Amino acid sequence: MKGPFRLLRAAFPHLKRAGNGRVVNVASLSGKRVLGLNAGYQMAKHAVVALNHAVRRAGWEHGIRSTALCPGFVNTDMVAGQEGIDMAQVTQPADLAALCGVVVDLPNSASVAELLVNWRLEPSL
Repeated sequence: MKGPFRLLRAAFPHLKRAGNGRVVNVASLSGKRVLGLNAGYQMAKHAVVALNHAVRRAGWEHGIRSTALCPGFVNTDMVAGQEGIDMAQVTQPADLAALCGVVVDLPNSASVAELLVNWRLEPSL
């Protein structure tokens, strides 16, 4: 959590001067709901979502727009080897990159606070 916080603290004056600064905080669906018993990971991702909303509030009048990107499993080394999951079916990194591009290109009048992305249906979302 300290990394994103420190980076945003350093970047904030520059984003303000730009008048249309964009921030995409990579969180996780674990920042929106709790499954499993990985409390440390879940706490950190909830903190990233909270940081995202703090940036939105602090930067709104300066044209800063911030989005929390909250994916489920993504086809990366982090989830490789998960039993019973076809990695070709999970969200691909290129899909998240494309979504980030859309969010960053939006005008100030169309801000996306959170973007939940998943490869499977979850009843709790």
